[in-house]
Amino acid sequence: MTIGLEELVKIGLLSPLDRHFALSIVRLGRESNPMVELAAAVASRAVSRGHICADLNDLHTNGWLADDDTPVSKMDLPSPKAWSAALRKSPLVAAHPDPRHPRPLVFDEQGRLYLYRYADYQRRLASQIKDRASIAEKPNQELLQAGLARLFPGTDANDAQRRAAELAVSRRFSVISGGPGTGKTYTVAKILALLQEQALALGNAPLRIQLMAPTGKAAQRLGESIANSIDTLNVDAKTRDAIPRTASTLHRGLGRRADSATRFRHNSENPLPADVVIVDEASMVDLAMMTKLIEAIPSAGRLILLGDKDQLASVEAGAILGDIYAAGLENCTAELTHSHRYDGTSGIGQLARAVIAGDADRAMHALATANRVALRELESISDLGRVLTPVVNATFMHLRRAAPAEKLSILSELRILTAHRNGPFGATHCNPIVEQILGNANHLQLDRDWYEGRPIIVTANDYQLDLWNGDVGVIGRAEENASLAAFFQGRDRNTLRHLSPARLPDHETVFAMTVHKSQGSEFGRILLLLPDRPSPVLTRELIYTAITRAREHVDICGSESVLRHAIGRRVRRASGLVDLLRSA
Repeated sequence: MTIGLEELVKIGLLSPLDRHFALSIVRLGRESNPMVELAAAVASRAVSRGHICADLNDLHTNGWLADDDTPVSKMDLPSPKAWSAALRKSPLVAAHPDPRHPRPLVFDEQGRLYLYRYADYQRRLASQIKDRASIAEKPNQELLQAGLARLFPGTDANDAQRRAAELAVSRRFSVISGGPGTGKTYTVAKILALLQEQALALGNAPLRIQLMAPTGKAAQRLGESIANSIDTLNVDAKTRDAIPRTASTLHRGLGRRADSATRFRHNSENPLPADVVIVDEASMVDLAMMTKLIEAIPSAGRLILLGDKDQLASVEAGAILGDIYAAGLENCTAELTHSHRYDGTSGIGQLARAVIAGDADRAMHALATANRVALRELESISDLGRVLTPVVNATFMHLRRAAPAEKLSILSELRILTAHRNGPFGATHCNPIVEQILGNANHLQLDRDWYEGRPIIVTANDYQLDLWNGDVGVIGRAEENASLAAFFQGRDRNTLRHLSPARLPDHETVFAMTVHKSQGSEFGRILLLLPDRPSPVLTRELIYTAITRAREHVDICGSESVLRHAIGRRVRRASGLVDLLRSA
């Protein structure tokens, strides 16, 4: 007997929204089969958990897991044969996404069930990638080889950065993956120089280049990194001047529309005014946004994606960077593996490599013996204050009295990262603990909501104020007797912008933040707080992403057993993109 939607909501397998969606479409489609109703709710649930689709075969093999990892019997599901038959007969279900005759659900031959919108995004993205990946550019080889020798001196054709540069100049679509410190943006600066040299040698106008990233912080870091790299390049002034030094968020670059939060001014009918588009932190880009981006790039334009395929996937549906690498697209992908930040003696490097390899024993050995990494066992959540107090007081003792720019610098030296947002081990619980520690030591005066030194993170885009989800600022004063204001980094590291706290969009305190929110950022030291038991979000990718946010020091607070569990689990995102990219 098929389990009912109400019961699934009660035990945490479905949300009320999943139930409402399923009931709505079966009512509108006059579908009476409860197996189709259940399937619709399952498809909705999958998207809310970051999947592009619901893999019904996997569901039958591995069963259900509630949000707290509680297993639910596979007997509660219809048999695979009966479920498939019901879906294939339903007027609500199509075998392929057809824009001319869309149906709410798509059920493919591999047993993957999609909401129509996501099946259509996936189809369009795969088509765009395959079309662009199939086109080889024809650069002036003599000029290209001379440029490679000049910009990568002392290297041969097997050097990873040099090979990545040659690949990107020779293809209309390319992806460069690498961990922190492997030189992705430095390599891209050289790629842009090589591309501009090709254009200028033909007597053409300089190429129009747009630099983009998913968040404001990531865009700022990309622009700064490119700008710093340009001045070191062995190129002439005309080539150097033709390379942009600032980047924008994807939302700003694509052009927001006042009448829609999900549609943009630039699309296939109104392409971006760009010959080359660079997107950093591509692992953070979800299926919908990646589809809209690639469709907005002119057919003759280039797209170069940068990212770390081992990092966490996007918060929304899809793991696009990982899927592209898994598809094995020939002559389109390059990987940088040598880290200039974490050498062979670096404790952070040793730990990160062990985690992403899934080697828990090696990770524990690094935590016990390597420099500047440590595991701090917590007996209970009440023990957290004791662990945090010394490092929090030492780092933030001058936060209140510092000038705004110095405040932001101090805040970048330490960040507490959590797996969860809510709950006793979540960011929302940690932030008041840190405030209490600093208040008790008289390092902060917590007598008002807008206290001086309060770090804030924007949680909703505000196009008018040019503030974006993930932007981090601090409350301070421009001078001693001035009114309190919220200060944010300007377009470059040498400028600040400020506004009245009353004008801020949705925001929250950010001494602690989730690992997902930390993507695209880096800190001198991170303190990763693990929950007291295994959780579906605890994976090796989450641990790796947290570790590699740190430049100098990593503390992991939690139990060895929970950490081992996390290292043993991988992010699994159901998707059909790999199969579509591999198909002829």
